[in-house]
Amino acid sequence: MTVSPESPLAEALEASRPIHEAFAVAGHRLFLVGGVVRDDLADCARTDADYDLTTDARPEVIKTLVAPFAEAIWAQGEKFGTIGATVAGRDFEITTHRADEYDRSSRKPVVVFGDNVNDDLARRDFTVNAMAVDCADGVLIDPFGGAEDLAAGVLRTPLAPDISFSDDPLRMLRAARFIATFGFAAVPELDAAVGEMGDRMAIVSVERVRDELTKLLLLPDLAPGFAFLVNTRLLVHVLPGVAAADVDVLGATRRAVRAATDPASRWAALLLDLSATDRLSELARLKPSGNLTATVAWLGSADRWLTATYPSDRPSLRRAAAAAPTDEPLESLLTFLAAVRPPEHSSGDIEAARSELAALRATEPDLDSPDLPIDGLTIAAILGVEPGPAVGQAVARLREHRFDHGPFNADVAAALLQADA
Repeated sequence: MTVSPESPLAEALEASRPIHEAFAVAGHRLFLVGGVVRDDLADCARTDADYDLTTDARPEVIKTLVAPFAEAIWAQGEKFGTIGATVAGRDFEITTHRADEYDRSSRKPVVVFGDNVNDDLARRDFTVNAMAVDCADGVLIDPFGGAEDLAAGVLRTPLAPDISFSDDPLRMLRAARFIATFGFAAVPELDAAVGEMGDRMAIVSVERVRDELTKLLLLPDLAPGFAFLVNTRLLVHVLPGVAAADVDVLGATRRAVRAATDPASRWAALLLDLSATDRLSELARLKPSGNLTATVAWLGSADRWLTATYPSDRPSLRRAAAAAPTDEPLESLLTFLAAVRPPEHSSGDIEAARSELAALRATEPDLDSPDLPIDGLTIAAILGVEPGPAVGQAVARLREHRFDHGPFNADVAAALLQADA
């Protein structure tokens, strides 16, 4: 087939035209690949405006050919054959055809450049991603039947699945994301290969696993992807703590969908049925950022209020606001709790807490990080002691008074300290 002038792919080809013309003059071919081809054929809107291209030109030639008209060039991926370029305000990633070889014990391929687009497409993860459009004439290159699989909602690998997954085991986890994203049904041989090869995930870096799981978690519907992970037993290899726990995994995914679409909320909702210790242990294994870990731990503390009444008195709200992580207002915890709480449990208490919290914010702007009206040196002078543990204990008492009664001035602080002396 040839790209229709009305197709979104026609816009991509037009944007790529300056690159194609430069490559054609130099005797090189250029092909549009990646999500834009798949998504256009699936009639799906794209969420990004960047384009991926593949060519028989080598990286150093790519740089030379785009240099005269590119606004910017970046070469961080050059050793893997990829050169980035900004042309007419749009970003392109241009990659030399690949024909990689893999060592079964290695996480990374031995990069081998190729000259044939069909060989390049053969090394891609699934047939629906193994399609290209020739920038010269707009003809679809589809050697593995990706368009037919896309129309039928079928997920297959271009090569035998055991070869594809042995080359890059992360593709097994990526299959779950594509099943959840597009509603694909994996062919039986793909399911069987994942069931037999899950232990190959051991050679994949935890960072790649974490990033792929996060992409899955952020989708509108996680259940089909997690059903695939459970049914193929791949869950044991990517989230062993969840797999080992006696929890309703699919129920946890439905709960996660109700949470906000940020990584911390989704991770916290997914892991909420685990104990606090197991929750953090499962997450720590994936090496997340410290901020993500702290936020997940904080949101997970809402588990005690899933069926209990959340307090709306001012002392409790002041303490809770001050205990929140930096840049995470207590309102976020209340929103999370309202989302993940069982539907049959009333949320009137959460609304009451929100209302009282709003009133507090109107009069106590330092609610998240309450200030004391006197500093440590003043406290030491009032108590007649040297700076040390006694001052720390006095600060703690003043903070408790602040939580219980709200803001107070320096005279009240001095009186409280003298009364305790």
